[in-house]
Amino acid sequence: MESVRRSTRASELGAFLRSRRTLLRPGEVGLPAEGVRRTSGLRREEMARLAGVSEGYYVRLEQGRAPHPSPSVLGALARALRLSDAEREHLFALAEEVRPESGPEVLASGARRMLELLAPPTAAYVIDRRSDVLVWNDSAAALFGHLVDGPRRPNNVRYVFTDPCAKELFVDWADIASDSVAHLRAAAGHRPDDPGLTALVAELHEASQEFRRLWPARELRPKVSGRKELNHPTAGRISLDYEVLHAPQAPGQRLVAYTAPPGTPSHSALSRLLG
Repeated sequence: MESVRRSTRASELGAFLRSRRTLLRPGEVGLPAEGVRRTSGLRREEMARLAGVSEGYYVRLEQGRAPHPSPSVLGALARALRLSDAEREHLFALAEEVRPESGPEVLASGARRMLELLAPPTAAYVIDRRSDVLVWNDSAAALFGHLVDGPRRPNNVRYVFTDPCAKELFVDWADIASDSVAHLRAAAGHRPDDPGLTALVAELHEASQEFRRLWPARELRPKVSGRKELNHPTAGRISLDYEVLHAPQAPGQRLVAYTAPPGTPSHSALSRLLG
């Protein structure tokens, strides 16, 4: 099992390096765009030169055959690839030896207290790194029907890609789908051998053509706030701001709260959902 975990992590690390390398253009890193390029992005030898490692070692890294890279090598790769902060964190997470978690995640007591402190009509729930929804309040149940309608623990990414109601509810479904994949990709980077994550990704590959299209891009876009436009089946058009708060004592668990300014039509609509 240990060798399988290491092989899985090394393969994912190599795939991530390859995906970022092919996005870079020679001119972006001060290299001449000379010769005919059969594929997009930088060549492996160019990447190795920029990172200060041998070409052979870099090739083995992309192939998942290299020894565990040191922090200094990872830092050099991150700089050469012009990674964002989120991508750099993802790269380092892929290189760590982290044991997978098994079984469903247990809700942290602090996350529950955070949820209980929010006054109606704020809609809120707590999710884990797999996007399983661990607990929610009455406003969230009224706003998002999948929290209470399904036969198993609700999962936001599964809902987005497999429930036809999601495309009707979310006005910007395509953006939400892309963000959902980016979140799941980041989670898989921290736990690439987590059996729950592996099973979810396999399920979504089987169920959704759109998921299969988005997953190989390996995009990472962590969000802590934003706005969602909903076409609710009973409340109509609702515009909601959301905030994401992390539970420090339970890495991976986050509280997501949806609000609307008092006095606005969206606030009134949210209030009506509670009866």
